[in-house]
Amino acid sequence: MLARDAHALIGLLAIIEGEAMASQLDSHFMEHVARRFTSAGLTPDGAGDRELRQALNDLNHRLRYALGEYDDPPQPMPVP
Repeated sequence: MLARDAHALIGLLAIIEGEAMASQLDSHFMEHVARRFTSAGLTPDGAGDRELRQALNDLNHRLRYALGEYDDPPQPMPVP
């Protein structure tokens, strides 16, 4: 993966997480994202908004780790 691709994905994840926290995203879109995350094993079936935001945040930090921004794999940081 090219670094610029990963940086773009990190930014996109941050936007989605921020908009989800502000309840600004269409419910159909969020349901679609939730299904995708569940099928990838990142969230349990029937995950709520907070669990989805947590998965978005965790994925964002794992991408940062893949880019070398962290020395050790990141531990989940609870989202508000």
